[in-house]
Amino acid sequence: MAAGLTINPWVHSSGNYAESIKPYFGKKPLESGDLPLLVLEGSPRKRGQIHGESLRTKINEIVPAWKEFLRKNRKVEPDVYIDEFIGYQKFDKAIQKWTPDLEEEVKGIAEGSGIDEKTMYAYQLADEEWWFAMHKRIGIPPPQADHCSALGVFGQDGLPTYTAQNMDIYSYSDTYEVLLHIKHQNSSLESFVYSEAGLIALCGMSNHSLGICCNTLLQLDHRPDGLPVAHVVRGVLAQEEYADAVQFVKNIKHASGQNYTIGGPKEAAALECSANKVSRFIPYEGARRVYHTNHPLVNDDQNTYRKVIEKLPEDKKPKSPNNSEIRLAALEKRLKDPAKRITVDTIKTTLCSHDDPKNPVCNHIPESGEGGFTFGSLIYELGESPVLHLAPGPPCSTEFKVYKF
Repeated sequence: MAAGLTINPWVHSSGNYAESIKPYFGKKPLESGDLPLLVLEGSPRKRGQIHGESLRTKINEIVPAWKEFLRKNRKVEPDVYIDEFIGYQKFDKAIQKWTPDLEEEVKGIAEGSGIDEKTMYAYQLADEEWWFAMHKRIGIPPPQADHCSALGVFGQDGLPTYTAQNMDIYSYSDTYEVLLHIKHQNSSLESFVYSEAGLIALCGMSNHSLGICCNTLLQLDHRPDGLPVAHVVRGVLAQEEYADAVQFVKNIKHASGQNYTIGGPKEAAALECSANKVSRFIPYEGARRVYHTNHPLVNDDQNTYRKVIEKLPEDKKPKSPNNSEIRLAALEKRLKDPAKRITVDTIKTTLCSHDDPKNPVCNHIPESGEGGFTFGSLIYELGESPVLHLAPGPPCSTEFKVYKF
């Protein structure tokens, strides 16, 4: 095994996994264990090679599962579809301009895992593939796995800034959780990046007390020459200061609609980003807390989505209140009151909540095995010595563990 891997059994984070995974491949679930912690250091290419070599078996399981998902849900031949997707996008120029080290890191993952470079690159582009599918087939409903819930709290006497989220993705990713501990070359900068095997990032925090949480906003306009979401996450975590991280998000062109809740030692901000705008959501005047789910609250850059909705039959058009609106109301109920002191325990209770059983903040794999679930729940304490609380699965049934630099 490559140097840098803290070897632990893979965690099995949710029930009924054996049945839920059958549509993808015949694999027995892992019953217990700790989240694997993978240390990535050296040059960007070397970091990728360590990642690919250390998790080669897992990557060579999840990539075929992803392709089978594309076959079943997009009604396509996966390799042909990937060729078309790669031929359509122009993300490479933005990546080379803003996060050139990540281009090398992805190549290293491909080399270490034995997956071809084109497939490994496309695998990084989950949010971008979602809107590409909609763009190809105007009139299809939006995907149903984007159930992430995020929050930020700052300015409480005696307490650090907190940012937190439930990261919800598709069920075929279950048991492929990994925490990447990235040590930047020729720098004191380090970061904890939560991800799945082979992927450069889902979300994370740095030793400079910067944290980033993500909510997909498929309603917002996209662009084929912008910076992809995973690269934005890593780009933010490569910044030295909170102000630099916010400015980075404002300066770049965004490939995908996304809300980024960015936290620093003294502040947290929810930034709704689209092809043509970056808009900050503030719940009320003077608010020192923020919360977000999967619909835009202030950004109206939604031309493509309006075309999608227009082409949907009446019975398939989104109804209000929808899942995202219901989850937002649950967060607001628990967090809005400025007189209420928000602690780590308050946040855990919020992230574990099932106020509406059909639209919970904490999601589990459906009995059908289709759709999304809470792949991980993360709380960042962004004080002088930052702390990560992480449950690698639905937090109501998965233990939180603490990680420090």
